[in-house]
Amino acid sequence: MIPSWYGLALTCRPDELGDLLIERFHQALAAEGATEFNRPGSTCPMNQLPLYQHPTMLFPGHPHSHRRYERGDFPVAEHAHAHTIKLPVWHREQDLEVAEQYVRAAVKISDHHKELQ
Repeated sequence: MIPSWYGLALTCRPDELGDLLIERFHQALAAEGATEFNRPGSTCPMNQLPLYQHPTMLFPGHPHSHRRYERGDFPVAEHAHAHTIKLPVWHREQDLEVAEQYVRAAVKISDHHKELQ
C-alpha cells in the first residue's frame, strides 16, 4: 500500500512506550529541537469535519434527516489519526543531516520514554 500523505506519517505505539501519551511524546520531540514533527489536524478523519457532523451549517437547505457522522463511527480511522505524528518530506541532499537529527531525537525519546512518565 502506498500512503497518500504529503508528509512522512509515523505511528506512535503507546503500548510499546509504557503507555506514553502521543502528546507527551510530541512535547519531548519539540524540547529536543525537532519542531517540525507535528500532529495532523486538518487531516483528521472526514467524519470529524464540520461538513459531516453538521451539514446544515454549510448547506442550510440540506434535509435534517441526513445521516450525521459522529466521533466513534469510524474507530479504525480515528485510532490511526490519534496515534499519528508526521514530518515534512525532505527531498534535497542537504536535508539529509536534518532528517538524521530528527531520527536521533525520536530514537532518544523512545529509548528514554520511562523518564517522561
